[in-house]
Amino acid sequence: MKHSIAIIDSNSTHRNDVVTLLSLYYDVQDYDNEGAAFSGMRARRPDVILVGPQVGAGSGTNLIRDLRKDRALAWIPTIYIADNEDFRTIDQLRDAGIREKLVQPYAPQALLSLLSRQINGRVEQGWQRLPGGQRKALESSLQAFNRIVEDLSRGRPLPFADVGKSCQIVVEAVQNRDLNGLLEQVRRHDNVTYVHSLRFASMMSLFGSAIGLPEDQQVVLAIGGMLANVGMMTVPRTVLHKAGALSPQEWDAVRNHVQVAERILSTCDDVPKGVNLIVSHHHERLDGSGYPRGLTGKDLNQLSRMAGIIDVFCALTDHRPHKPSLSSAAALTLMTEEMSAQLDLGLMLKLQEILLDVGGFDGA
Repeated sequence: MKHSIAIIDSNSTHRNDVVTLLSLYYDVQDYDNEGAAFSGMRARRPDVILVGPQVGAGSGTNLIRDLRKDRALAWIPTIYIADNEDFRTIDQLRDAGIREKLVQPYAPQALLSLLSRQINGRVEQGWQRLPGGQRKALESSLQAFNRIVEDLSRGRPLPFADVGKSCQIVVEAVQNRDLNGLLEQVRRHDNVTYVHSLRFASMMSLFGSAIGLPEDQQVVLAIGGMLANVGMMTVPRTVLHKAGALSPQEWDAVRNHVQVAERILSTCDDVPKGVNLIVSHHHERLDGSGYPRGLTGKDLNQLSRMAGIIDVFCALTDHRPHKPSLSSAAALTLMTEEMSAQLDLGLMLKLQEILLDVGGFDGA
């Protein structure tokens, strides 16, 4: 399910530009006057509201004051888009309780980043009400993921120890049968790479547990799943969310994420062999159709085959703005019926058995 954004602005040019941009990622409601906006948003409440400087005959700041008095809408995060940054406007925003603003002209990425922070802030706040195991797994994995992003952006080595600690907590949550709740909650987060990474890690841990691996090896599998797509952090968001076919250059950027991840891991000491295998082989396929090296079945051990299965399963069931997700049952049916030449059929049937055992397909 997509998050919903409302834009309220009498400037049709700016409003239409925002709708065009945000429709790539979100469901968008757009309004040019306060009456239509309040009526529409009460019927279909957005996750974030954007307000322009002029709304109908009144100002955006006056509309925000009215929002704050409305029981149904007052709690929704609101961003003011100003056409200047004069002190009077800043004072009006402060009086209206608005902390977040953008000043035109602004970069599209600035708006996307601000929206994502607002959405994720509410999602993460909701984690406080979860059972302890789920909450700890979500919070620790997000902290580790954010640390990865920060350290890599600053040219520092990957914080492998932090990832290991967070994956130990994920394994404990899986062992305590918190998997369904964990995966249901993380789906609502707006960082698709983080969501995919935690789902990958959790499913690898579950797979390892079901085939009888000891806990320390389950942690290795979870670390491999968490880091399998660390190279995707170098791929632009516009490419990750693109609705149509990728250009050759964009496809090369996506395929290159495996080698990027391998280079990142090469800066770390004492990385378990299993982690390197998962990172290097999760896009390889038994018939040689995978990448980056076109390996075949004889080159892929059980761990590599498990990683390939979980990668496809997560990709098919992830919620992405540009494509509908499949249910777990539908994904496994597609995989077993159409991809048996690429993926290990015996392990796919084992995964089906595992998911039934943990309480059905819906949670995964």
